[in-house]
Amino acid sequence: MIAPQLTEKERQAVAQLRQAAAHLLTPRYDTDFNLLRWAQAYNYHMSEATSWLLRHLKFRRFYDLDVIIDTVQDDPVLSKYFPLGLVGPAGKNNSLLVVECAGRIDLEGILKVVQLNSFLEQRFKFQERMLDCINEVEMTTGRQSSVFYILDLDGLKMDSTLLGIVTGPYRVLWAIVYTNYPEWISNMYIVNAPSYMSMLWRAISPFIPERTRAKVSIYSAKVDWKAAVREMTTAECVPVHWGGTLLDSNGDTMCRDRLNIPTERIPKQFYWKPDALSPAVADLDIVVIAPGSSALQTYVVPKKKPTYFLLNQYADRAYSIAIYYSSKETAMTDSAQMDEWFPEFERPAMPTVDCIRVKVPGPGVIKIKFSNQQAWFRSLSIHYRVLFVDKDNRPVGCEHRGAA
Repeated sequence: MIAPQLTEKERQAVAQLRQAAAHLLTPRYDTDFNLLRWAQAYNYHMSEATSWLLRHLKFRRFYDLDVIIDTVQDDPVLSKYFPLGLVGPAGKNNSLLVVECAGRIDLEGILKVVQLNSFLEQRFKFQERMLDCINEVEMTTGRQSSVFYILDLDGLKMDSTLLGIVTGPYRVLWAIVYTNYPEWISNMYIVNAPSYMSMLWRAISPFIPERTRAKVSIYSAKVDWKAAVREMTTAECVPVHWGGTLLDSNGDTMCRDRLNIPTERIPKQFYWKPDALSPAVADLDIVVIAPGSSALQTYVVPKKKPTYFLLNQYADRAYSIAIYYSSKETAMTDSAQMDEWFPEFERPAMPTVDCIRVKVPGPGVIKIKFSNQQAWFRSLSIHYRVLFVDKDNRPVGCEHRGAA
């Protein structure tokens, strides 16, 4: 292991973040470069960097991201039909190469197959695997590592649903990734961009942080984007299909031994269907939230152990959710005693009913805040169900103390 090569400014930023987050940091995540990325992402505005780091560490705790690689099984549909993969070292700039064949994604099909929480778990599993590789490079070189990202749009077709998907669910999902994994991309090359790419970029670029936008380069199929890729990489590290000389063990120019390359749309037989853990929308409770407002639901955690918190949710427009926990029943009337168990994040509208299932810290009080803060004029109906279950998903009772 080589000592991190940091400037004095970087050392001070890392020390400040480490001290502020000491109560949430875990040994696996506590590296100088993991902390430094937060300072860099917010241009060394340390109060802002600290705030977002703390949110992420609570997110890590909720999803148990330190062990998600081992505890969450691969989703067979996403493994086959979501074309994203870590190729390996890029060969230059201490970076890794990731390729996403986004043009081959059945975007509409993906949304009809997966539940949001399942998709997030799969994506976070990929991010954590990639973070492990980045950290390994940093430990062996003493220099910061990141990802050179090729987003290949070959095959993307313009239809009536594309713009809504890109500016809706796809945008929110990318935002969740970026806010939890800052500075993981050094450069993103969008290649084989279609003629209507300027329209898509105008629609999504306002939602992308300026620092991130500066890392994006867009190339149409008419230009020699492979030459640009070669400038950022070493040829033997890049699959032949994207301008290098790398072949997989089968002689495949796209290296399908490590990249998912879908060749068909997702069969409808894989589309989500209601079940006992995720019932139909009509079987859920409903809360209507006025524009610019939020609604708070309070529950008493059963004293039986172990107990799991199960939340179903559905809405036809984007909304935000936060979940708070306290071991003290006095928190029922005093929210200042509540801990932010699941930090507030925007969630996209999906055609499937979501299902979050997580072990609760212990007996006490849970409060769920649904928000429609971004709306100016339209009320929002959120459909939801809360259960407390045992390890075999048998209900163990649920005491709802009302809404506020």
